[in-house]
Amino acid sequence: MKKAALAVVGCGKLAQNQHISNIIKSRNARLHTLCDLNGELLKDLTRRFPGTASCTDIGQVLANPEIDGVVIATREDMHVPLAVQALSAGKHVYVEKPLAETPEDCAKVVSAEKISGKKLLVGMNRRMAPAYRDAREILNRNGGAKAIFYRIADAYAIDWGKSFGPGKRLIHEVCHIFDICRFMTGSDVRSVYCLSTRRDEENIVLQFESGATAMILSSGYAPWETPKEHFEAVAEVGVLTVDEFCELNTYGMPGEVLNKKYPGHSHVEREQSHVSWIADAGLAGIVGLRRMLADRQREVEALDHDSEEYRRRRDFLDHRLPHINYSVDKGWLGAIEHFADVILDGVPVEAATAEDALSAARITRAAVISRAENRIVAMEDVD
Repeated sequence: MKKAALAVVGCGKLAQNQHISNIIKSRNARLHTLCDLNGELLKDLTRRFPGTASCTDIGQVLANPEIDGVVIATREDMHVPLAVQALSAGKHVYVEKPLAETPEDCAKVVSAEKISGKKLLVGMNRRMAPAYRDAREILNRNGGAKAIFYRIADAYAIDWGKSFGPGKRLIHEVCHIFDICRFMTGSDVRSVYCLSTRRDEENIVLQFESGATAMILSSGYAPWETPKEHFEAVAEVGVLTVDEFCELNTYGMPGEVLNKKYPGHSHVEREQSHVSWIADAGLAGIVGLRRMLADRQREVEALDHDSEEYRRRRDFLDHRLPHINYSVDKGWLGAIEHFADVILDGVPVEAATAEDALSAARITRAAVISRAENRIVAMEDVD
């Protein structure tokens, strides 16, 4: 079976936690080259993933006719120039979210893609999550989503997102939710109202052209053991919920599945027993896993950081146990396999596109204006 040859550009934590492993696991892609400015990191990665080429110059990647597509997982400020460069060189592109921090920069990629004749997919991967794909089909069979509630709560403001600076959560994290709400309703947003009491915590109301509404509760102040995401939609007939991508429930939808559970997500280098555990237990499984991992984290951090026990247990936690936020299937593997299908077979793009990223960036801008001015912002008034 032919497989799409992919290069990963930018081999930091996200690439190591997701893209490299997913390409190796995929049914239709193969890891051809790793590209990063850090030569020592590349030595470590090629040792861990033998048979993979490496380079520090993206020009070598783009000049190599064996490489079909490029996965860009660099710093956010490099997404646009690298995506444009790769498209111009005749490569298909999968680029991490956010595509850009402004609609103007997203528009540059939209134009470059049209000129290139190649395809660009954006890593707003929730569209490819099995639970969300099932949810969308069920909602559409029952008259479509009319009213949506979405909660995304994590440790962004108190831990991993602090380095991004004030107000970046809307750009870096909530763009996912703007996109999935558009995906679920099949409609563009008409207006945005955003209220906030502190940095990186908002309630956002979206009004769609279809008449549907969505209320998003976004908080960066949740402890690690908190289930991160909850989706709930009232359809023309009945109600549907998805918790943490691992459990779907329907209520009052005749003939539809009442309860379905989904396996967890795994990494080729990490312990994988949670995959079947989550498939059996659903939300209860991921809550148990989150609590266990959060407890282990606290235990390790309480040790003397100069001790051998700390180093040993820190290494086990970082490299063997599943990552607390990557243990459910949010569509990362599905997105990579879909990217390969687009390259190999020319299938229609179902993942987020540059146009979708542009829409998410415009919604983000409207939310920022609304938050600052305490008013409803019509999308037609957003530049």
